Order: sequence, then C-alpha cells, then structure tokens
Amino acid sequence: MKVGFLHKVNTTPPRSGGSVHTYQLSHYLARQGIQLLALDNETGSQFSEFFARSVLGLRALIAQSDVLYLRIDGRVGWEVASLVPRLVKPNQPIIWEINSTLDELKVLPEPLRWRDRIGLHLRALAARSAQAALCVSAPLVRYAKDIGIKSAELVPNGSDPEMFTPTLSDPSLFPGLENQFRVLWAGSTDYAWHDFDLLLKCARHLEGTNICFIVLGHPPHQLSEEIPTNLHFMPPVPYLEVPKYFASAHVGLNLYREIDWTQYGFFFSPLKLFDYAASGLPVIYTNLPELDRVASEFGCKVDVGDVQGLTTALQTLHSDRALYASLSQQARQSVLNYYNWNRVGQQTESLMQTLVSAT
Repeated sequence: MKVGFLHKVNTTPPRSGGSVHTYQLSHYLARQGIQLLALDNETGSQFSEFFARSVLGLRALIAQSDVLYLRIDGRVGWEVASLVPRLVKPNQPIIWEINSTLDELKVLPEPLRWRDRIGLHLRALAARSAQAALCVSAPLVRYAKDIGIKSAELVPNGSDPEMFTPTLSDPSLFPGLENQFRVLWAGSTDYAWHDFDLLLKCARHLEGTNICFIVLGHPPHQLSEEIPTNLHFMPPVPYLEVPKYFASAHVGLNLYREIDWTQYGFFFSPLKLFDYAASGLPVIYTNLPELDRVASEFGCKVDVGDVQGLTTALQTLHSDRALYASLSQQARQSVLNYYNWNRVGQQTESLMQTLVSAT
C-alpha cells in the first residue's frame, strides 16, 4: 500500500507536537511495510519516495498514492488540495487526522494569512472529499461530523514507553535542585489556553518549601512580576533528549484556562500528558472533560485557576508517598496498556486497509 502523507511540519528532527505525532506515526507505518510518499521538504528516512514541492509534484504524489493521509491542525493546509479540479483521483480514499479546529486562529499571536481568513469555508468544502477522520479527542469527533465527515473515530495521542521511561532518571540534570521535589512544566508558556499564571501564583505560595518548579521552555514574553525563587527556567531541549528530563522530575503539570473561544471546549490531546505518564510521573491537570476522561486514573485534578487546589495537590503528592507511588505506577501502566504510539499506528493502519480494500 502506498500512502500519500501530506503534512505541513517536517518530522526530522521532531520538534513541535505536530512533528512528533507525524514522526511517531510515520515510523510505525514504515515498520509495517507501508510505503510513505512525501513532498521533498521532508527528510525523514521512513519515507520511501519524495516529490517536488510544486503543483506537478503534488499531482504526481497523489496519482501514485492508494490513499491520502492529511494532517489537519489549527490553520488551513493541504486539505484544500481536494478542491483543485482533477487533482484527486475519483474515489481515492482520503483520511483526515484532525488535531484542531480553526477556532484556534482566534487566539494565536501570529497575524492571519489570506487563506486562514477564508479557512472556515474552505475546510468545510474540502471535508466533503474525506471518507474518514481520525480525531485526537472526543470534542474533535463532534467537530469532524459537524463539518460533514460521517465516519469519525477517536484516536487519542500517546507516548513511546520504551523512549520515555523512569529508568532514565538523573536528578543531576537539574543542578542545585537534586534534593528538591521537582514539579515540571514542559512546553510553551505563551499560548492563550495555557495557564502559566496559575503556576506562578502557586510557586509564590510554596516559596521556602522543598517544592520547586521547573519550566522546560522559554519564559513568557511578558512577565510583569518578579520570578519566585523556587521557579527555574531551562532552555527547550530537542524531543529526542526530552525523556531523561521528564524521568528526572517528580510531577508533571497540565494547566489550562477556561476555553470560551470555541463551542468545542478543550479539544486538545497534549503530548506531554502521555509522555509524563510514560515517565512514571503523576500528573496534575485542569479539571476539563477531555483531560479528565484520559487522566482521572493516574492524576490529580484541580479547578481552573485554583491556586489553593494546586498547592494542596502538590503538598499531598510530596508528603503521601503511598499515593505518589500508586499514581506513578498507574500512569506508566496506562501508557503500556493503551496510550501509546503503537496503538495509534494500529488504529490508523486498520482504517487505511479498510478504505483501500473497499475501492
């Protein structure tokens, strides 16, 4: 089977969440013997053939593919290719991997591009050509059906439990904090839906204790208050080096604001949630339905903006070693059992085979 793999963010080296998802999934499919076709801006060795990044190259890629697999995110992308007359073959199976709605454009800091301005209309039109959608969260299943894709399947993200493992723990990675209870925030501090202010307020409450906060990423662009002494920033590290840092922390944070800019609420499937879990970290997460559906068995939930709730949860995990050990084990086991990239790959491959067999 030949799969035309159309994605906007290169997989190699994997950096952002989008590239990590594509990196993990494409490697899985290649191991199964599936031939992956990509445009030549891609460099990953898992792709078997490359085509020029041009109209002619795109036409050749589509012509040689048995099925098209399109990654869909918060900006308009390759999904509009199906609107070009005679570009897609009649009855050619098209699968959308849906990671976001276009509502994200309302809160992204970058200015809108011209195609984003008409994106809502274009995406809804293009959806008519998709035979199926694989959606990373339950709200996105509803979104897929709302824009006209009748067959939508829930395929939440996962982690690689061989790559992310507690055995990599090395507290010396956090110099001077080896004897502290290390609470980790990984990723952006600037996205509008991330509640970095909650971390900041909690850190102030816990100054002078043995609990410290580590941000693996850049500080916010605007930080009006003085940084608490127990809050430490480390530069971002490449994805392939992240596992040892996760394994060397004690708790992973997933804190978000109330999302009122989309009818779908919190529709994300944060990769760090699963990578924390694979690393054996209990997770503290904001009590939003999609997060609670995933993490209720291995984490502690706190209400939106609840400083006292977050403070109490951290103090409890710090002092109650039996609870900590139980949540750590359950977190790791959840990834081994279900929330892993092999399961994502199996669901994806199964759908591809079904659609190709039906043509």
